[in-house]
Amino acid sequence: MKKSLLTISLIVGFTSFLSASGFDTKVSIGASSAKVDGESYTQYGLGYTSNKTLDNGIILGFGNSISYGNVRSGVEVTTLDMDVRAGYEIINNLTGYALGTGVYQYMDDNSATGLGYGASLEYKITDNVALEGSYKTTNMRYSTNDYDYSSSNFAVKFNY
Repeated sequence: MKKSLLTISLIVGFTSFLSASGFDTKVSIGASSAKVDGESYTQYGLGYTSNKTLDNGIILGFGNSISYGNVRSGVEVTTLDMDVRAGYEIINNLTGYALGTGVYQYMDDNSATGLGYGASLEYKITDNVALEGSYKTTNMRYSTNDYDYSSSNFAVKFNY
């Protein structure tokens, strides 16, 4: 419990620092169609992204999200994603990103970790609201077993 509180405190503090340092930070809420080792399910998530636009127009940043869903009756999955992002504004208000992702997943009393990649498109509706669609695929490993995890996500993002 103490580790969880420390982690949450560090994340909140780091996020506050980034907001004050000229980063564009957005909080998101969304739903994903996910697949774990061939089994499809729906998961719901909460996350945030922080990006900084460089002088040459390249956008660098990171994002974190936590999601929850049921693969099948009695099998729940909680997923924590940590992404690094590189992007560019393709046309006015539409930005494309390449993603590198690290994933921690807790499913059926087992935990697994993995690394993967993906892409996303973000469309800015107003200065404070954006829509984002993304796809990520990750090779997960726990103990000596490997499995594939992929997700297609749609989220509404709010600037603060």
